[in-house]
Amino acid sequence: MDRDLCVGCGVCLFQCGRDVFSFDPEAEKAVVARPQQCVDCFICEEYCPEQAIRVKVGKPK
Repeated sequence: MDRDLCVGCGVCLFQCGRDVFSFDPEAEKAVVARPQQCVDCFICEEYCPEQAIRVKVGKPK
């Protein structure tokens, strides 16, 4: 996740069915809180309006 591009809209939080993301209230942005739960479905990447998310298949997230 590119935190500079993230605007804190929360789309990733609602689209991710694996609960990978959480919201950082201090930064007012999403964070990858549970990368081990990611199944490389690309839904977060597809729905992010700011293109702040890039899923890296087969690599530690």
